[in-house]
Amino acid sequence: MRLPSSIRYQTKLVAFLLLSIGITMLAGLYSYLSIQNLMDDSVETFQKNYQLANAYREVELMQKEFETYFSTSSSDSLVAFYNHSAAVGSNIEELRKTVTYTERGIHVKNISNMMDHYLRCADDAVRAKRGRMVDNYTQGYADTVKENRYITRYMEKMMSTDLIGSAERYAEISRNVGQITMFNNLLIAAVAIFMTVAIGFFSAEMTRPLSQLASYAQEISGGNFDVQVPENHTSREVSVLYRTFRLMAANIKEHVEELRQKQRIESALSEQKVNNLKMKTALRESELLALQSQVNPHFIFNTINIGAQLAMLHGDDITCTYFQNAADIFRYNLRGLDTNATLRQELENINAYMNLLQTRFGDTVQFRQQIEEKTDLLDFVLPRMTLQPLVENAYIHGISEREDGGVIRLAAWEEGDEIRVAVCDNGKGMTPEKIEELLHVDPEEQEQALRIRKSHVSGIGVDNVLHRLRLFYGRTDVMEITCEEGETCFLLKLPKQVMP
Repeated sequence: MRLPSSIRYQTKLVAFLLLSIGITMLAGLYSYLSIQNLMDDSVETFQKNYQLANAYREVELMQKEFETYFSTSSSDSLVAFYNHSAAVGSNIEELRKTVTYTERGIHVKNISNMMDHYLRCADDAVRAKRGRMVDNYTQGYADTVKENRYITRYMEKMMSTDLIGSAERYAEISRNVGQITMFNNLLIAAVAIFMTVAIGFFSAEMTRPLSQLASYAQEISGGNFDVQVPENHTSREVSVLYRTFRLMAANIKEHVEELRQKQRIESALSEQKVNNLKMKTALRESELLALQSQVNPHFIFNTINIGAQLAMLHGDDITCTYFQNAADIFRYNLRGLDTNATLRQELENINAYMNLLQTRFGDTVQFRQQIEEKTDLLDFVLPRMTLQPLVENAYIHGISEREDGGVIRLAAWEEGDEIRVAVCDNGKGMTPEKIEELLHVDPEEQEQALRIRKSHVSGIGVDNVLHRLRLFYGRTDVMEITCEEGETCFLLKLPKQVMP
């Protein structure tokens, strides 16, 4: 069974569903009408039997009250007689309504006429009794009893015949019900088989092309972009799906080729960029070698050390302390920026630097620090020369430009999974534009600034610190700069876990 491909799956499913529902409804309607006919026949037979049995019972009760009245002349019996007489009359009317041109209909008509004559005889006998006409009511009593016996025998014979007929009819109805039930079951089984076959057909018709399409998609995902997807005419939806898939495969192939071409171009550009970086590195190394050839740091360090020893021999403690701090700073710087340091080492270097400033400028420079006394805090590792450039910046661009000097404040503490270090000063402040410039400096501009900076003693500025921190921790939000209420603060937010 194969339907045209121009028909949609939805139309096919609706057609099969409506056909199945129609067959089921016809089967149900046939079963309902058949059972309804059988029920009507059964009800009709039951009603006929009930009418005859009810008439028989009323006649018996009427005859009983009739005889009681004649023997006792009781008024209660007379009233009961007339009540049952009225009931028998009603039964006569009901029986006459069911008279048909059949054998049973003739019997019903005969019994209704006899019951009508019986009622008249009984009524005449009662009137004669009440009028004390002895001869009349004696004869009426005998005629009534005779009529009653004849009627009851006739009705008993009819009821016996009806009982036999009802049994035969019940057996026939039972056979018909069994046949209808069997037909119903067979019809339901046929509909179930039809639906199963239809569902299997539709499932195969839908899943086979989709499974094939899935295999094509798997080949494309494996890198085979040259897979050939044939036409499919199973249905309108599948045909559209196959056409769209072929178009998608062609677009993917074209896009992959573009990406490969772009990758080749980017690879060539990256190689050229690496070569440029190597040239810049070589240039910087040449500049450093040139500086080292002009001023040997070790010679300067040894000279300062000898000066400190001479000051100690001559008892000049202030000069000795000054030279020792200068020597400590040189020793710290000689280790190079490519090595890391602990927060404790950075703080020791800051203390030496601030001692030099306070020795040189006196009370115009005040230094306050607030460090949590925790071993793990002081042992925290960070890039070397991180804090001194910030403190140096606070002095040069903040406090040194005020005649009355100022305060440099340094604090360090733990907060969640970060180490926070703040360097603050109450100098001249910083504009929002300058803050934005420092936090979002371009790498190439920073490279140029590093070569021309002359103001800092260490040669390292805030932008250099920020750049090295971002590289070291692998994140950009390592520094915040605020300027509020006359205080400029550089807040470092350093994660405890360094990214690999």
